[in-house]
Amino acid sequence: MTRITTNEFSGPTFKPQAFIQHERRESQLNIDAVNVFLESDPANAQLTHDLVTEVTMDPVLKTGSEYYDMSKDQHRRATALKIAKMAVYLEQDIKRAARNYRGGAVEKFQTSDKTPILTAQDLAIFDKRLSIISNQDPQLGTRIGVHLGLFGNCIRGNGTNEQIRYWLQEKGALFLKGIYGCFAMTELGHGSNVAQLQTRAEYNIQTDTFLINTPNLPATKWWIGGAAHSATHATVYARLIVKGKDYGVKTFVVPLRDPGTFQLLPGVFIGDIGTKMGRDGIDNGWIQFKNVVIPREFMLCRFTKVIRSEQGDDAKVWSEPTLDQISGYSALLNGRVNMVMDSFRFGAKFVTIAVRYAVGRQQFAPAGDKTGKAEETQLINYPLHQYRVLPHLAVVYLISPVAFNLMATYHSTLDQLFKASSSGDKKQLGPVSLKLKDLFIDSASLKATNTWLVATAIDELRQACGGLGYSAYNGFGKGFSDWVVQCTWEGDNSILSLTSARSILKKFTDLSKGKVQESQSFKYLSPSFVTQVLRGSKSAQIRSLEDYIEVWGIMLVKILHYCVDLVSKTKNTDSISKHLIMISRFHAFHTMLQAYYEKLKSPEDSHVSDQESQKMLWNLFRLFSLYFIDKHSGEFLQFKVFTPDQIQTIVQPQLLALLPEIRKECIALTDAFKLPDAMLNAPIGYYDGDIYNNYYAEVLKNNPPEAPGPGKPNYHEVLTTMLRRDYEPEENLAKLGK
Repeated sequence: MTRITTNEFSGPTFKPQAFIQHERRESQLNIDAVNVFLESDPANAQLTHDLVTEVTMDPVLKTGSEYYDMSKDQHRRATALKIAKMAVYLEQDIKRAARNYRGGAVEKFQTSDKTPILTAQDLAIFDKRLSIISNQDPQLGTRIGVHLGLFGNCIRGNGTNEQIRYWLQEKGALFLKGIYGCFAMTELGHGSNVAQLQTRAEYNIQTDTFLINTPNLPATKWWIGGAAHSATHATVYARLIVKGKDYGVKTFVVPLRDPGTFQLLPGVFIGDIGTKMGRDGIDNGWIQFKNVVIPREFMLCRFTKVIRSEQGDDAKVWSEPTLDQISGYSALLNGRVNMVMDSFRFGAKFVTIAVRYAVGRQQFAPAGDKTGKAEETQLINYPLHQYRVLPHLAVVYLISPVAFNLMATYHSTLDQLFKASSSGDKKQLGPVSLKLKDLFIDSASLKATNTWLVATAIDELRQACGGLGYSAYNGFGKGFSDWVVQCTWEGDNSILSLTSARSILKKFTDLSKGKVQESQSFKYLSPSFVTQVLRGSKSAQIRSLEDYIEVWGIMLVKILHYCVDLVSKTKNTDSISKHLIMISRFHAFHTMLQAYYEKLKSPEDSHVSDQESQKMLWNLFRLFSLYFIDKHSGEFLQFKVFTPDQIQTIVQPQLLALLPEIRKECIALTDAFKLPDAMLNAPIGYYDGDIYNNYYAEVLKNNPPEAPGPGKPNYHEVLTTMLRRDYEPEENLAKLGK
């Protein structure tokens, strides 16, 4: 008897390919136009397509199903090989940027000797390449992201032009040459509370150096990606101590290892923190310092510096108070912005897998069938399954426009910051500071909200794929373990939400002082809108497209007013923490809906002109708003934005009516992400829809079937000993009877 090797079933059952092909034939959507909408513009869509092809076809970078069976050591070696290959692409991308500079296409910042400094825009293509590779292999994206995005951006955000040029260009960090960096912010005893970090950097006036020390165990640098085995240098967050006075936490570049031998330098002690939930390819480590000496020039001093007297017998500290505190967090800002884009790309991957599986998979014959011959029902045709899956598709679509907007705002604001701080014109710093503060609010709110949404989506979509969703080879398990760290690092989501909401609350209270908010993100804080809501002349309704946004603005005004009133009575802001989390979340929803609406309402901006595609994209817009109104109906009822009758007769019926409409185009909507099978790395979600053959083949490839005869797992001896032990059933039963 031979084993079955193909899907040899006959009859009307088990035809996932036919179902998916039928969906594509019946689709009325312009998939290419929708893809351009998702990728912001035609040029970006083409670049994304080209980079996806390069990444998935590269023999070193490509990732197959064996990825799910690798050990920690195997992951780390494979990641090191991939970093080396990405370094080749990095040089290629920077050379392209250099050609643009010589042609006058790129404006450069200059050092004192007029040397051009490569900016973040020069890395735009590589950043996109890194974003794409992170979707395929998150641990690789993080390993390089720590070096370029955290180590590099800490220097770029806090260093002078000369320091940026020295560390990133002369020393080679920007090119993944010469040195390899890590980002030593968090400590064993402190993570989110950066202001209370304990590592010390004490200035020695006589030697013009800093002495770096770890004063106690909780001050041990912890979770430092790349520290355990890879990094030669670290940007270290430490307390600046000058003449016994503590000036707070500043940033320093501290060598860790000899780049030639990788031997630890004197006074540096490092270890591996061990196994984590996911991202095994990242060598997270701990670092302790004992009397490590660094030159004064290794303190990053764009906004704070130690100035030594000419005689060398005294020193003073200069700082730019407007931006000094903000600059300390500038490296994290890039990560938060990128995590919103990651939310779009990661979410697209898992919703594609779940939707294709839901269309191809059948389960149970229609109720009332007594013949036993009726075809089983496709999962996607069950109303409950539509509710379980399709709102997550809407979430991913709504993330895209706001992710691209946030990225553009980040780059333009940071460029303005560098220009303003380089010019020495303090008049320019004020407006830049305001933009930075708004960017911190939006990035914190959107990072927290969207990483939470995608974490929920991965798990709920995994459950919607039943038993096959639990198989490692279909990506959900490792995907979830790799993803959920996004909810913790570079700002714990709850802390970020509280910080963002407190700033929004201050903006709300500032209205009474005549400070009007002009930013697009805070349209709901216009004085006229706030007045209408609080006076009751502006009520929630869901008729026009704008209403789906405005309802969140009404909700925000009411909850903000409630919080102000409550704090005025209790004098305790901690008492409103739960509501602050909601404010941050609802602000993110409002921002996402506004960005999507502004992009889609204009055919020129959206690049979607056909009526069917526009209709379906608006359906996703409506579904997103209605789904979360329903999810948060308790808050909408509490603050009397809706009545129970409105939730029951307006919100829920509209929500449930949208699901079967979006179901008609769910395959086309996921095809529009244009993710190749190699990027999905999940056989139940491959493009051809041949769910069972694809999955079976991957299982057999990684787990060869047992050959005839006795198997040889290393625990068989235990089982055979157990089964062959002496046992007298009749005698023992007799004893039991007594």
